[in-house]
Amino acid sequence: MRLILVLCLLLALPGAALAAGPPAATTGATTGVTRSAATLNGTVDPNGSSTAYHFEYGTTTAYGLTSAGGDAGDGDADTAVAVPIEGLSPGTRYHYRLVAANGDGGAAGADRSFRTAPAPRLPALSGTVAREVGPTGATLHSRIDPNRGETTYHFEYGLSPSYGSRTPERGVGAGNAGVPVAEAIGDLRPYRRYHFRVVATNEAGRRVSRDRTFATDRLPTAVTLSLAAPRTTWGEGIEVLGRVSGTGVNGIPVALERQDFPFGGPFSSVGAPAPLKADRFGRFRFFAGPLYSATRLRALTRTNVVAASPPVTANVALKAGIAVRRATRRAARIRGSVAPAAPDGRAVLQRRTRSGGWTFVRGQDLRALGERRSRYAFKVRTARTARAYRVRVIARDGGAHVPGTSRTVTVKGR
Repeated sequence: MRLILVLCLLLALPGAALAAGPPAATTGATTGVTRSAATLNGTVDPNGSSTAYHFEYGTTTAYGLTSAGGDAGDGDADTAVAVPIEGLSPGTRYHYRLVAANGDGGAAGADRSFRTAPAPRLPALSGTVAREVGPTGATLHSRIDPNRGETTYHFEYGLSPSYGSRTPERGVGAGNAGVPVAEAIGDLRPYRRYHFRVVATNEAGRRVSRDRTFATDRLPTAVTLSLAAPRTTWGEGIEVLGRVSGTGVNGIPVALERQDFPFGGPFSSVGAPAPLKADRFGRFRFFAGPLYSATRLRALTRTNVVAASPPVTANVALKAGIAVRRATRRAARIRGSVAPAAPDGRAVLQRRTRSGGWTFVRGQDLRALGERRSRYAFKVRTARTARAYRVRVIARDGGAHVPGTSRTVTVKGR
Protein backbone atom coordinates (compact mmCIF):
# COMPACT_ATOMS: atom_id res chain seq x y z
CA MET A 1 0.00 0.00 0.00
CA ARG A 2 2.86 2.35 0.84
CA LEU A 3 4.53 1.56 -2.55
CA ILE A 4 1.38 2.43 -4.53
CA LEU A 5 1.08 5.72 -2.69
CA VAL A 6 4.71 6.61 -3.51
CA LEU A 7 4.16 5.88 -7.24
CA CYS A 8 1.06 8.10 -7.30
CA LEU A 9 3.01 10.95 -5.71
CA LEU A 10 5.81 10.60 -8.27
CA LEU A 11 3.37 10.73 -11.20
CA ALA A 12 1.79 13.85 -9.78
CA LEU A 13 5.15 15.69 -9.65
CA PRO A 14 5.82 18.15 -12.56
CA GLY A 15 7.99 16.64 -15.31
CA ALA A 16 7.54 13.12 -13.99
CA ALA A 17 6.99 10.39 -16.77
CA LEU A 18 7.39 6.75 -17.34
CA ALA A 19 10.20 5.63 -19.59
CA ALA A 20 9.17 5.42 -23.35
CA GLY A 21 9.64 2.25 -25.42
CA PRO A 22 9.43 1.01 -29.01
CA PRO A 23 6.02 1.20 -30.70
CA ALA A 24 3.56 -1.65 -31.24
CA ALA A 25 2.13 -2.31 -34.74
CA THR A 26 -0.92 -4.41 -35.63
CA THR A 27 -1.77 -5.16 -39.27
CA GLY A 28 -5.49 -4.80 -40.01
CA ALA A 29 -7.81 -5.83 -42.84
CA THR A 30 -7.93 -4.11 -46.21
CA THR A 31 -10.85 -2.01 -47.42
CA GLY A 32 -11.84 -0.56 -50.76
CA VAL A 33 -10.23 -3.31 -52.81
CA THR A 34 -10.60 -2.82 -56.56
CA ARG A 35 -8.76 -4.17 -59.57
CA SER A 36 -5.90 -1.70 -59.11
CA ALA A 37 -6.16 -0.18 -55.64
CA ALA A 38 -6.83 -0.91 -51.98
CA THR A 39 -6.63 0.75 -48.59
CA LEU A 40 -4.30 -0.88 -46.00
CA ASN A 41 -5.37 -0.52 -42.37
CA GLY A 42 -3.87 -1.18 -38.95
CA THR A 43 -3.23 0.26 -35.47
CA VAL A 44 -0.07 1.79 -33.98
CA ASP A 45 0.69 2.31 -30.25
CA PRO A 46 3.49 4.93 -30.12
CA ASN A 47 4.22 4.04 -26.46
CA GLY A 48 4.82 7.70 -25.61
CA SER A 49 7.33 8.55 -28.36
CA SER A 50 6.79 10.28 -31.68
CA THR A 51 6.26 7.40 -34.09
CA ALA A 52 6.24 7.10 -37.89
CA TYR A 53 4.67 4.25 -39.84
CA HIS A 54 4.27 2.81 -43.34
CA PHE A 55 3.16 -0.43 -45.00
CA GLU A 56 5.26 -2.92 -46.86
CA TYR A 57 3.49 -4.86 -49.61
CA GLY A 58 4.13 -7.05 -52.61
CA THR A 59 3.17 -10.30 -54.30
CA THR A 60 5.28 -12.36 -51.84
CA THR A 61 6.23 -12.15 -48.17
CA ALA A 62 9.43 -10.46 -49.32
CA TYR A 63 7.17 -7.47 -50.14
CA GLY A 64 9.44 -5.13 -52.11
CA LEU A 65 7.10 -2.14 -52.21
CA THR A 66 6.58 0.54 -49.57
CA SER A 67 3.54 2.74 -49.11
CA ALA A 68 3.52 6.39 -48.22
CA GLY A 69 4.39 7.05 -44.59
CA GLY A 70 2.47 8.68 -41.80
CA ASP A 71 2.81 10.06 -38.26
CA ALA A 72 1.10 8.16 -35.46
CA GLY A 73 1.92 10.80 -32.85
CA ASP A 74 3.44 10.20 -29.39
CA GLY A 75 0.46 8.90 -27.49
CA ASP A 76 0.26 5.84 -25.32
CA ALA A 77 -2.74 4.06 -26.92
CA ASP A 78 -3.65 2.30 -30.16
CA THR A 79 -4.09 4.73 -33.06
CA ALA A 80 -5.90 3.64 -36.22
CA VAL A 81 -3.96 4.26 -39.42
CA ALA A 82 -4.86 3.77 -43.10
CA VAL A 83 -2.87 4.19 -46.30
CA PRO A 84 -4.31 3.89 -49.84
CA ILE A 85 -2.17 2.18 -52.47
CA GLU A 86 -2.62 2.14 -56.25
CA GLY A 87 -1.13 0.62 -59.37
CA LEU A 88 -1.98 -2.94 -58.43
CA SER A 89 -2.51 -5.75 -60.91
CA PRO A 90 -6.04 -7.18 -61.34
CA GLY A 91 -6.80 -10.61 -59.92
CA THR A 92 -3.52 -10.79 -57.96
CA ARG A 93 -2.83 -11.81 -54.36
CA TYR A 94 -0.81 -9.25 -52.38
CA HIS A 95 0.91 -9.61 -49.00
CA TYR A 96 1.32 -6.65 -46.66
CA ARG A 97 2.26 -5.64 -43.10
CA LEU A 98 2.33 -2.48 -40.99
CA VAL A 99 5.74 -1.17 -39.89
CA ALA A 100 6.18 1.49 -37.13
CA ALA A 101 9.34 3.09 -35.67
CA ASN A 102 10.33 5.70 -33.08
CA GLY A 103 13.50 6.69 -31.22
CA ASP A 104 13.35 3.60 -29.05
CA GLY A 105 13.05 1.06 -31.86
CA GLY A 106 10.69 -0.38 -34.44
CA ALA A 107 7.99 -2.99 -34.80
CA ALA A 108 6.27 -4.85 -37.66
CA GLY A 109 2.74 -6.27 -37.67
CA ALA A 110 1.83 -9.75 -38.83
CA ASP A 111 1.67 -10.60 -42.52
CA ARG A 112 -1.75 -10.44 -44.12
CA SER A 113 -2.93 -10.75 -47.73
CA PHE A 114 -5.73 -9.74 -50.07
CA ARG A 115 -6.64 -10.34 -53.69
CA THR A 116 -7.46 -7.55 -56.09
CA ALA A 117 -10.66 -7.79 -58.12
CA PRO A 118 -10.21 -9.66 -61.38
CA ALA A 119 -10.05 -7.84 -64.69
CA PRO A 120 -13.34 -7.92 -66.62
CA ARG A 121 -13.89 -10.49 -69.33
CA LEU A 122 -15.93 -10.06 -72.46
CA PRO A 123 -19.67 -9.87 -71.74
CA ALA A 124 -21.54 -13.19 -71.94
CA LEU A 125 -24.76 -13.40 -73.97
CA SER A 126 -27.60 -15.92 -73.76
CA GLY A 127 -31.34 -16.29 -74.40
CA THR A 128 -31.49 -13.92 -77.37
CA VAL A 129 -35.03 -14.26 -78.77
CA ALA A 130 -37.89 -12.23 -80.24
CA ARG A 131 -41.23 -12.26 -78.44
CA GLU A 132 -44.51 -10.37 -78.58
CA VAL A 133 -44.19 -10.41 -82.37
CA GLY A 134 -47.00 -8.65 -84.23
CA PRO A 135 -47.49 -7.37 -87.77
CA THR A 136 -45.49 -4.17 -87.25
CA GLY A 137 -43.55 -4.66 -84.02
CA ALA A 138 -41.74 -7.08 -81.73
CA THR A 139 -39.79 -7.15 -78.47
CA LEU A 140 -36.20 -8.35 -78.58
CA HIS A 141 -34.93 -10.12 -75.46
CA SER A 142 -31.51 -11.27 -74.25
CA ARG A 143 -29.55 -11.95 -71.06
CA ILE A 144 -26.22 -10.15 -70.62
CA ASP A 145 -23.55 -10.96 -68.01
CA PRO A 146 -21.19 -7.92 -67.75
CA ASN A 147 -18.44 -10.17 -66.28
CA ARG A 148 -17.41 -7.39 -63.87
CA GLY A 149 -16.98 -4.76 -66.55
CA GLU A 150 -19.19 -1.72 -67.05
CA THR A 151 -21.20 -2.88 -70.04
CA THR A 152 -23.47 -1.27 -72.64
CA TYR A 153 -25.56 -2.99 -75.27
CA HIS A 154 -27.84 -2.46 -78.26
CA PHE A 155 -29.79 -4.62 -80.72
CA GLU A 156 -29.27 -4.53 -84.47
CA TYR A 157 -32.09 -5.63 -86.81
CA GLY A 158 -33.22 -5.51 -90.42
CA LEU A 159 -34.49 -7.50 -93.40
CA SER A 160 -31.07 -9.08 -94.01
CA PRO A 161 -27.97 -10.04 -91.98
CA SER A 162 -26.67 -6.56 -92.83
CA TYR A 163 -29.34 -5.25 -90.42
CA GLY A 164 -29.42 -1.48 -90.96
CA SER A 165 -31.39 -0.46 -87.86
CA ARG A 166 -30.39 -0.44 -84.21
CA THR A 167 -31.84 0.36 -80.82
CA PRO A 168 -30.39 3.03 -78.49
CA GLU A 169 -27.28 2.18 -76.45
CA ARG A 170 -28.16 1.19 -72.89
CA GLY A 171 -26.20 0.09 -69.83
CA VAL A 172 -26.43 -3.05 -67.69
CA GLY A 173 -23.85 -2.15 -65.01
CA ALA A 174 -20.70 -4.04 -64.05
CA GLY A 175 -22.04 -7.04 -62.18
CA ASN A 176 -21.09 -10.68 -62.43
CA ALA A 177 -24.45 -12.26 -63.23
CA GLY A 178 -26.85 -12.36 -66.15
CA VAL A 179 -29.12 -9.34 -66.50
CA PRO A 180 -32.33 -9.73 -68.58
CA VAL A 181 -32.79 -6.96 -71.13
CA ALA A 182 -35.61 -6.22 -73.58
CA GLU A 183 -36.17 -3.65 -76.28
CA ALA A 184 -39.40 -2.99 -78.19
CA ILE A 185 -39.04 -2.20 -81.88
CA GLY A 186 -41.68 -0.90 -84.27
CA ASP A 187 -42.35 0.35 -87.79
CA LEU A 188 -41.77 -3.15 -89.15
CA ARG A 189 -43.30 -4.48 -92.34
CA PRO A 190 -46.02 -7.15 -91.96
CA TYR A 191 -45.38 -10.75 -92.98
CA ARG A 192 -41.63 -10.34 -93.48
CA ARG A 193 -38.64 -12.15 -92.01
CA TYR A 194 -36.31 -10.01 -89.91
CA HIS A 195 -32.75 -10.69 -88.77
CA PHE A 196 -31.45 -9.42 -85.42
CA ARG A 197 -28.60 -9.73 -82.94
CA VAL A 198 -27.46 -8.17 -79.66
CA VAL A 199 -24.11 -6.36 -79.28
CA ALA A 200 -22.58 -5.89 -75.79
CA THR A 201 -19.38 -3.94 -75.06
CA ASN A 202 -17.18 -3.42 -71.99
CA GLU A 203 -13.51 -2.52 -71.47
CA ALA A 204 -12.51 -6.10 -72.31
CA GLY A 205 -14.04 -5.79 -75.79
CA ARG A 206 -17.17 -6.42 -77.84
CA ARG A 207 -19.36 -9.52 -77.86
CA VAL A 208 -21.92 -10.17 -80.61
CA SER A 209 -24.63 -12.84 -80.53
CA ARG A 210 -25.22 -15.05 -83.54
CA ASP A 211 -27.77 -13.94 -86.10
CA ARG A 212 -31.35 -14.81 -85.25
CA THR A 213 -34.61 -14.30 -87.13
CA PHE A 214 -38.33 -13.83 -86.58
CA ALA A 215 -41.27 -13.32 -88.95
CA THR A 216 -43.79 -10.55 -88.44
CA ASP A 217 -47.45 -11.52 -88.45
CA ARG A 218 -49.87 -11.29 -91.35
CA LEU A 219 -51.98 -8.15 -91.37
CA PRO A 220 -55.49 -8.83 -92.69
CA THR A 221 -57.52 -5.65 -92.98
CA ALA A 222 -60.95 -6.85 -94.20
CA VAL A 223 -62.96 -9.93 -95.12
CA THR A 224 -65.85 -9.94 -97.57
CA LEU A 225 -68.40 -12.75 -97.78
CA SER A 226 -71.17 -13.66 -100.21
CA LEU A 227 -73.52 -16.58 -100.91
CA ALA A 228 -73.54 -18.50 -104.17
CA ALA A 229 -77.38 -18.52 -104.03
CA PRO A 230 -79.92 -16.34 -102.21
CA ARG A 231 -81.41 -19.36 -100.40
CA THR A 232 -81.19 -23.08 -99.94
CA THR A 233 -83.77 -25.78 -99.27
CA TRP A 234 -84.36 -27.21 -95.82
CA GLY A 235 -81.78 -29.90 -95.02
CA GLU A 236 -79.42 -28.85 -97.79
CA GLY A 237 -76.27 -26.71 -97.72
CA ILE A 238 -75.07 -23.56 -99.42
CA GLU A 239 -71.80 -22.44 -100.94
CA VAL A 240 -70.09 -19.44 -99.37
CA LEU A 241 -67.50 -17.33 -101.20
CA GLY A 242 -65.14 -14.79 -99.67
CA ARG A 243 -61.94 -12.82 -99.91
CA VAL A 244 -59.38 -11.48 -97.41
CA SER A 245 -57.67 -8.14 -98.01
CA GLY A 246 -54.43 -6.98 -96.44
CA THR A 247 -50.80 -8.11 -96.22
CA GLY A 248 -49.84 -11.78 -96.20
CA VAL A 249 -53.15 -13.12 -97.51
CA ASN A 250 -51.56 -15.97 -99.47
CA GLY A 251 -52.36 -19.08 -97.44
CA ILE A 252 -53.95 -17.09 -94.62
CA PRO A 253 -56.10 -19.36 -92.40
CA VAL A 254 -59.81 -18.56 -92.50
CA ALA A 255 -62.66 -20.10 -90.52
CA LEU A 256 -66.41 -19.99 -91.07
CA GLU A 257 -68.79 -19.45 -88.16
CA ARG A 258 -72.56 -19.66 -87.88
CA GLN A 259 -75.33 -18.24 -85.71
CA ASP A 260 -78.69 -20.00 -85.91
CA PHE A 261 -82.14 -18.43 -85.91
CA PRO A 262 -83.37 -16.54 -83.88
CA PHE A 263 -79.80 -15.18 -83.69
CA GLY A 264 -79.65 -14.77 -79.93
CA GLY A 265 -76.77 -17.15 -79.25
CA PRO A 266 -73.05 -16.97 -80.02
CA PHE A 267 -71.37 -17.82 -83.30
CA SER A 268 -69.88 -21.31 -83.52
CA SER A 269 -67.52 -23.01 -85.95
CA VAL A 270 -68.79 -24.57 -89.15
CA GLY A 271 -67.21 -27.77 -90.39
CA ALA A 272 -63.78 -29.11 -89.45
CA PRO A 273 -61.85 -27.37 -86.65
CA ALA A 274 -58.83 -26.85 -88.93
CA PRO A 275 -59.21 -23.54 -90.79
CA LEU A 276 -59.23 -23.27 -94.57
CA LYS A 277 -56.34 -21.50 -96.28
CA ALA A 278 -56.99 -18.75 -98.79
CA ASP A 279 -55.30 -18.72 -102.19
CA ARG A 280 -52.62 -16.22 -103.18
CA PHE A 281 -55.29 -13.63 -103.93
CA GLY A 282 -56.92 -14.11 -100.52
CA ARG A 283 -59.92 -15.94 -102.00
CA PHE A 284 -61.61 -18.82 -100.21
CA ARG A 285 -64.68 -21.01 -100.58
CA PHE A 286 -66.74 -22.93 -97.99
CA PHE A 287 -69.70 -25.28 -98.19
CA ALA A 288 -71.97 -24.74 -95.21
CA GLY A 289 -74.55 -27.35 -94.53
CA PRO A 290 -76.91 -28.90 -93.96
CA LEU A 291 -79.04 -25.95 -92.84
CA TYR A 292 -82.44 -26.29 -91.21
CA SER A 293 -83.40 -22.69 -90.49
CA ALA A 294 -82.19 -19.20 -91.36
CA THR A 295 -78.50 -18.97 -90.47
CA ARG A 296 -76.12 -16.07 -90.19
CA LEU A 297 -72.62 -16.82 -91.49
CA ARG A 298 -69.39 -14.93 -91.04
CA ALA A 299 -65.75 -15.60 -91.93
CA LEU A 300 -62.78 -14.56 -89.86
CA THR A 301 -59.03 -15.02 -90.06
CA ARG A 302 -57.33 -17.31 -87.58
CA THR A 303 -54.44 -14.87 -87.07
CA ASN A 304 -53.11 -12.80 -84.18
CA VAL A 305 -54.67 -9.77 -85.81
CA VAL A 306 -58.21 -10.94 -86.58
CA ALA A 307 -60.30 -9.60 -89.45
CA ALA A 308 -63.93 -10.69 -89.67
CA SER A 309 -66.57 -10.24 -92.35
CA PRO A 310 -69.98 -8.71 -91.72
CA PRO A 311 -72.50 -11.53 -91.28
CA VAL A 312 -74.58 -12.68 -94.26
CA THR A 313 -77.88 -14.52 -93.84
CA ALA A 314 -78.46 -17.83 -95.57
CA ASN A 315 -82.21 -18.17 -95.96
CA VAL A 316 -83.70 -21.67 -95.77
CA ALA A 317 -86.85 -22.48 -97.73
CA LEU A 318 -89.44 -25.04 -96.70
CA LYS A 319 -89.04 -28.34 -98.54
CA ALA A 320 -92.24 -29.19 -100.39
CA GLY A 321 -92.92 -32.62 -101.86
CA ILE A 322 -95.63 -33.12 -104.45
CA ALA A 323 -97.42 -36.02 -106.14
CA VAL A 324 -100.43 -36.23 -108.43
CA ARG A 325 -102.98 -39.02 -108.63
CA ARG A 326 -106.00 -39.34 -110.87
CA ALA A 327 -109.07 -39.57 -108.68
CA THR A 328 -111.78 -39.84 -111.36
CA ARG A 329 -112.07 -39.19 -115.08
CA ARG A 330 -112.85 -35.55 -114.31
CA ALA A 331 -110.69 -34.97 -111.18
CA ALA A 332 -107.17 -35.46 -109.81
CA ARG A 333 -105.58 -35.12 -106.39
CA ILE A 334 -102.39 -33.11 -105.79
CA ARG A 335 -100.84 -33.70 -102.41
CA GLY A 336 -97.54 -33.68 -100.60
CA SER A 337 -95.63 -33.22 -97.36
CA VAL A 338 -93.66 -30.23 -96.08
CA ALA A 339 -90.50 -30.22 -93.98
CA PRO A 340 -90.05 -29.07 -91.35
CA ALA A 341 -93.43 -29.00 -89.65
CA ALA A 342 -95.08 -25.59 -90.15
CA PRO A 343 -98.19 -25.61 -87.94
CA ASP A 344 -99.09 -22.04 -88.91
CA GLY A 345 -98.10 -22.45 -92.54
CA ARG A 346 -100.12 -22.31 -95.70
CA ALA A 347 -100.00 -24.09 -99.06
CA VAL A 348 -100.86 -22.30 -102.29
CA LEU A 349 -101.68 -24.22 -105.49
CA GLN A 350 -100.49 -22.53 -108.69
CA ARG A 351 -101.12 -23.37 -112.38
CA ARG A 352 -98.88 -22.47 -115.28
CA THR A 353 -100.41 -20.07 -117.76
CA ARG A 354 -100.09 -20.17 -121.52
CA SER A 355 -97.58 -17.30 -121.31
CA GLY A 356 -95.32 -19.35 -119.03
CA GLY A 357 -96.17 -17.57 -115.77
CA TRP A 358 -98.05 -18.92 -112.78
CA THR A 359 -101.55 -18.11 -111.58
CA PHE A 360 -103.23 -18.66 -108.23
CA VAL A 361 -105.65 -21.58 -108.02
CA ARG A 362 -106.47 -21.92 -104.33
CA GLY A 363 -104.84 -22.05 -100.89
CA GLN A 364 -105.20 -23.97 -97.63
CA ASP A 365 -103.62 -24.17 -94.18
CA LEU A 366 -101.05 -26.85 -93.66
CA ARG A 367 -102.03 -29.81 -91.49
CA ALA A 368 -99.84 -31.83 -89.16
CA LEU A 369 -98.17 -34.98 -90.38
CA GLY A 370 -96.42 -36.35 -87.30
CA GLU A 371 -94.08 -34.12 -85.26
CA ARG A 372 -91.63 -33.20 -87.99
CA ARG A 373 -93.70 -32.59 -91.10
CA SER A 374 -96.88 -30.96 -92.36
CA ARG A 375 -99.10 -31.93 -95.31
CA TYR A 376 -101.54 -30.56 -97.83
CA ALA A 377 -103.97 -31.96 -100.43
CA PHE A 378 -105.79 -30.32 -103.34
CA LYS A 379 -108.45 -31.68 -105.70
CA VAL A 380 -108.50 -30.24 -109.21
CA ARG A 381 -110.77 -30.86 -112.20
CA THR A 382 -109.15 -32.29 -115.27
CA ALA A 383 -109.26 -30.18 -118.40
CA ARG A 384 -109.39 -31.24 -122.05
CA THR A 385 -105.65 -30.71 -122.25
CA ALA A 386 -102.85 -31.36 -119.79
CA ARG A 387 -102.07 -28.70 -117.21
CA ALA A 388 -98.95 -28.06 -115.10
CA TYR A 389 -99.21 -27.37 -111.38
CA ARG A 390 -96.94 -26.59 -108.48
CA VAL A 391 -97.40 -25.83 -104.79
CA ARG A 392 -95.82 -22.93 -102.92
CA VAL A 393 -95.63 -23.34 -99.12
CA ILE A 394 -95.33 -20.48 -96.65
CA ALA A 395 -94.10 -21.06 -93.08
CA ARG A 396 -95.29 -17.92 -91.29
CA ASP A 397 -92.80 -18.67 -88.46
CA GLY A 398 -91.22 -15.26 -87.93
CA GLY A 399 -88.40 -15.61 -90.45
CA ALA A 400 -86.97 -19.01 -89.60
CA HIS A 401 -87.95 -20.21 -93.08
CA VAL A 402 -88.75 -18.54 -96.35
CA PRO A 403 -91.40 -19.86 -98.77
CA GLY A 404 -90.54 -23.01 -100.67
CA THR A 405 -91.79 -24.27 -104.01
CA SER A 406 -92.40 -27.84 -105.10
CA ARG A 407 -91.38 -29.28 -108.44
CA THR A 408 -93.85 -29.02 -111.29
CA VAL A 409 -96.30 -31.87 -111.93
CA THR A 410 -98.65 -32.45 -114.86
CA VAL A 411 -102.33 -33.41 -114.67
CA LYS A 412 -103.24 -35.13 -117.93
CA GLY A 413 -106.26 -34.00 -119.93
CA ARG A 414 -109.47 -35.99 -120.36
